Amino acid sequence: MDVSGLARSSLFAGLGLAELELVAQRTSVRSFQPGETLCQAGEPSERCWVITAGLVDVLGHSGEAPAGEVLARHRKGATVGEVGAILGEPHAETVVASIPTTALELSADALGELVARFPSILLNVLRATHGRLAYARARSAERELGETVALAIGPSLRGEQPLLLAAARAVTPRSVIALDRQFSFAGALTAADDLVSAHATVLLPAELDPEPLEAHLREADRVLALVASAQEARELARLRRPAGVQQDVEVVLVGEDAARASGEWPSQAPLRVLRTCTGTDSGGLAEDERAWLARHLTRTKLGLALGAGGAKGYAHVGVLQVLEREGYVVDCVAGSSIGAIVASYLALGSNAAEIDATLRTGFDETAVAEIFKTSLAGRGGGLQLMTLLLRETTAERTFADTKIPLTVMAVDLTERAPAPLRSGPLWQALLAATALAGVFPPHERDGHRLVDGLALVPVPTGAVVADGADVTIAVNLIGPTALESWPGGPPPEPPAEGRRRGVLDNLLEVMDLSQLASSARHAELADVVVTPRFGPGEWRDFHLADLFLAAGRQAAEEQLDTLRSLALPVRARATHT
Repeated sequence: MDVSGLARSSLFAGLGLAELELVAQRTSVRSFQPGETLCQAGEPSERCWVITAGLVDVLGHSGEAPAGEVLARHRKGATVGEVGAILGEPHAETVVASIPTTALELSADALGELVARFPSILLNVLRATHGRLAYARARSAERELGETVALAIGPSLRGEQPLLLAAARAVTPRSVIALDRQFSFAGALTAADDLVSAHATVLLPAELDPEPLEAHLREADRVLALVASAQEARELARLRRPAGVQQDVEVVLVGEDAARASGEWPSQAPLRVLRTCTGTDSGGLAEDERAWLARHLTRTKLGLALGAGGAKGYAHVGVLQVLEREGYVVDCVAGSSIGAIVASYLALGSNAAEIDATLRTGFDETAVAEIFKTSLAGRGGGLQLMTLLLRETTAERTFADTKIPLTVMAVDLTERAPAPLRSGPLWQALLAATALAGVFPPHERDGHRLVDGLALVPVPTGAVVADGADVTIAVNLIGPTALESWPGGPPPEPPAEGRRRGVLDNLLEVMDLSQLASSARHAELADVVVTPRFGPGEWRDFHLADLFLAAGRQAAEEQLDTLRSLALPVRARATHT
């Protein structure tokens, strides 16, 4: 039997030719017609399969997702049902052939014998599931456990404590409690231990004094100091790291005097500046600064990961419209390809309406026609036009000019690895992030050849986690299903006259198909996954902007309940116009 199908499967990675031939002897070839079920959730796991050709859908079932909803898709080389077969547990998912599909079938008994003979098979199963499961467990455990936060506020900002408590309670659906300052240090710690099992956040009042702060570093989950004067900053400089303690005091500086004085802190001091605020004329925190601090205290800072998808990127604007209307504030953002462009405009301070207007002006019919005249060799006037467009719309600003943390996702062909960009001119980073094969040549940067993030990270969820997001939203434009027609309204406008599908269109369609599983996998790392459903339309159909926008809005609205269960809006609901 030809063992090439087995060799492509991660389940049997590391096995030699002779070993694969032994595996092949225990398999049989199965064919499945469209709609035919390979396995049903809840049924005994008597066999598993290695897909050798075709496509299968993993469907939702009662209690997990809407019945029949496509959760993921598997192609050649993927395995189905192997975990249940090894554990002797019922199938955890329903898998159905989407198109004519061929697979190598292996009985549970045969797989058990092979695992006993080749233990590396079991290790391969663990490797395949470890990353996503570890991430999911960590995020779940993080939200199930309460947290004690020692909050040290100097005398000049003491009036902020009740305001911060009210702001913290307003941005999280979970319980927040603050201990009264009349507690002794020991009494506060004892009370906190009792309260943390019933409350998500327990705030401990603390003094800006090195000795008690060192004790809090040993006992509390986090320590945060709010510093508003040079004297308070100098007082913190005496802080020393307690033996065996790794965490730092998180510091928010308020005003120029405190910021200047922090420059004198010794490098070994366990102090980490989170944010520098301007404050108000009366000496307190501005409303938006207080709201950010409340989100940080309650771990509700919102991160937005915007995926690749060409003209479908207008759906990102639709998602932003919903978030703005509901009163949510994005604390950090990352994007791949068109998502990087939208993310950059958002990070520079534009709202959804302004981003929409910028895209419509920049990608009008004339510009789109010129950009996509580019040859498969990557030569043509489109690159010059794209460069001009990106330089003008970002006003040649840099990452240092953004109002919130931004990651532009590219891929480094030299290193053969993802390349998250966080420094330098924005227009250069966006040229790299949109250097799609067949459209633009790789962008050269410091001896590295950078291309569109679609190749490896079509939805950069991990980037916003790395940038400090507590609650993450991923917008995946490369969904597993498409509508046969757009819902309601007039039919879409026809494409520009004379346009026909060419080699480039077909190449990019193939690239989209090849990234279906990757897009879903990266998006599923998020707490809230938004996957718009599109009618007929392609990556360069910028004339369908309104339809893409509506699809993004609808998909975001469908996920609002999930988002509200994790974080509440910062501002009162606004009317979108």
